[in-house]
Amino acid sequence: MRSVKTAFRVLDAVADYQPVGLSELARRLELPKATAQRSLTVLAEVGWIRPDGQDVTRWVLSDRARSLAQRVGDHARVRDAALPALARLHADTLETIHLTVPDEHDVVLIERLDSSHPVRAVRPIGSRSPLHASSTGKAILAHMPEDEVHAYLADELESPTRKTKTDRALLLKELEIVRERGYAVADEEAADGVASVAGAIRPTGGRALAAISISGPVSRIRPDVYEFYGEKVRDAAAEVGQELRAW
Repeated sequence: MRSVKTAFRVLDAVADYQPVGLSELARRLELPKATAQRSLTVLAEVGWIRPDGQDVTRWVLSDRARSLAQRVGDHARVRDAALPALARLHADTLETIHLTVPDEHDVVLIERLDSSHPVRAVRPIGSRSPLHASSTGKAILAHMPEDEVHAYLADELESPTRKTKTDRALLLKELEIVRERGYAVADEEAADGVASVAGAIRPTGGRALAAISISGPVSRIRPDVYEFYGEKVRDAAAEVGQELRAW
C-alpha cells in the first residue's frame, strides 16, 4: 500500500512539474532517489508517464493520462448539464433516474437519483453494463457509426441475465427501432426483475455522448408505460443535448 501511495504522489508531481527529472522529483517529494526511480519505472510501464521527447531523463504525462483527465472533465460537464433535467424527470416519474456514459464496450453509471418507492432499482455509481444489455447502452449503440456497431456485435456478447439478447440480427433490428422512436428499452436484460427506458444525449445530432434512463422493477416499468416514459426520457435527453451545445 505504501508503494502505491508513493506512485500516486510521484504521478501528481510529474503532472505538476513536467517535464521533470528524477533528482527534482526526489527533492520535491523528499524521497530517496531509488524509491522515486522505482515509481517512475512502474508508471512508465503501465503507460501513465513517458520520457519528454528525446530526453529520457525527464518525464511528462502520457497521452493515456491526458485522455483519462479529459474523460473525467467531460463526465463532470455532462453531469452538470444533465442534473436539472434529471431532477425534473425524477419528480415526474418517481422512479430511479440513471445517467451513463460509454466506455469501450460498456456504459458506466455516473449519476443516479433514487426512487422513493420501497422497491426500486439500485446500482452503485461507477457500475458497468454491456452496451447491448442495458437501455442506456442500446440508446448509445444505436447512434454509433455502422462499422463500430457491426464490430461490437461480431464479438461474443455476454448475457448478464437469461433475457439478455445476444442474437446479432435481432439486435440490429432493435437498434433500427431505437433510432426511429428515439428511445431504447431493456426488460430484465441487464438485471433480473428490472426494466428501464432510455434516451441518448446527442449534442451534435451524431454519436451519443451519454444516455438517461428511467429504471424500476418490472411490476412498475411495464410494456404499457414504455411509450409514455420513452417520450419523457427522449425529451429530457434532447434538452440536455441542447444545453451542452450552448456551453
